[in-house]
Amino acid sequence: MGTTITLIAPVCTCCADPSPLLPRDDLPGGLAVCGETGQLYRPSGTEYLPTELPALPGPPQPESVRIDLSQAGYA
Repeated sequence: MGTTITLIAPVCTCCADPSPLLPRDDLPGGLAVCGETGQLYRPSGTEYLPTELPALPGPPQPESVRIDLSQAGYA
């Protein structure tokens, strides 16, 4: 026998007329964004709460190389 499941799309709380949240796969933590205002939301249990953009890792730093310039060959 079939089971009926009702799916409710999460909506924002920042607009007068709540709009559906759009998932962002390019951001960590399952964040979603309001399509009207750009406000970010994070999942918390069965709801989404407004949040700020998490700190993103910067570009990788190149390894440093130590050069001894006191040797005559470098002059």
